Amino acid sequence: MTIGKLTTVLCAALIAAPAFAGEESVLPASGDEIEKYRNAGDWTIYKNMTQQSCFTVKAGETTAVQLGLTKDKQFGYIGVFMKGADVAEENQAVAVAVNDNIYVGEAGSATHLTDDYKGGYVLANDKQLRLDLEKAAELIAFPESANVVTVDLKGSGNAIYEARKCNDEMQGG
Repeated sequence: MTIGKLTTVLCAALIAAPAFAGEESVLPASGDEIEKYRNAGDWTIYKNMTQQSCFTVKAGETTAVQLGLTKDKQFGYIGVFMKGADVAEENQAVAVAVNDNIYVGEAGSATHLTDDYKGGYVLANDKQLRLDLEKAAELIAFPESANVVTVDLKGSGNAIYEARKCNDEMQGG
């Protein structure tokens, strides 16, 4: 991945980001009722009873990644969080690289399952994102700061399968 390619994608992200700005209600919120569904290796699948959707999480000592689908299955999302991160209240562009493809979104003051982890989400309706996440060994997040976060995605394919199964069960499918 070249700096030129990254810069081009980030510029496109700043133009495309407002299209997702109104989609905040489709993402998990800190007040949502969350229940554990099951484990899939190092990943935990959760039911969001409030949103009627499911997501999967892999948390380490300092980072956590969250993958999920919106209730209507129109969007998938990636949440990348760091323990004790100093995240600005205002949104800022963020890009994640998965299998040499870059996906863009906004990071703000989003909180993961606990207040210790803060970060942001990339929301996409791109089937390639799911395919990349199922096969990737790692995800690299580039917030507009000096921080670079690398997350091990081992087992993500099975976790995504289980989260989709959970979504189907919640939707009566």
